[in-house]
Amino acid sequence: GVPPAVRDTMRLNWQTAEVPDMVEALREACSVKLEDGKRGIPPHPSVANKAIDFVLANRDYLGSRMKKTLGRLQMRNMSLGNKDEAREYQKLWRNFLTLENHISAPFRQIIMDAEGRVGPNFGNLDLQQFCGGEIYQRAANYLVLKGMVAHWEKKVVDAEYLERTKQTK
Repeated sequence: GVPPAVRDTMRLNWQTAEVPDMVEALREACSVKLEDGKRGIPPHPSVANKAIDFVLANRDYLGSRMKKTLGRLQMRNMSLGNKDEAREYQKLWRNFLTLENHISAPFRQIIMDAEGRVGPNFGNLDLQQFCGGEIYQRAANYLVLKGMVAHWEKKVVDAEYLERTKQTK
């Protein structure tokens, strides 16, 4: 996360914020001083530190919906013939996707490593053998194990439903 003081200054008021306000706040956070002296979105794959803080401070409301919103705004402007505005939305959209990947990559890598440790040993009851390690590794192992249990529970429920349901042609 971000420090509480930064979070308080960057956080949007979600009770009054509208989509255009969110997009403009994101655009402002992502903007930096460019080589030509103007402010704008940095060239791909650069991101602004202020943008990272903004996304982290508002992470619970941004995400896949903001990705879709920026994509839709870009496509809408393109279909209306506003090519310059569409290009600006495309830059913002691409910058936001880069930010999301930059912020989420360590967690995804930790989970993938845990899947590599836990998956081949799932039938092994000696959890200490493959689920030890640092606290972040143990937390990732736990998440992977819980995901596997939930997946198998769903399979069992689905199989029981199919067995109880009368087959008709």
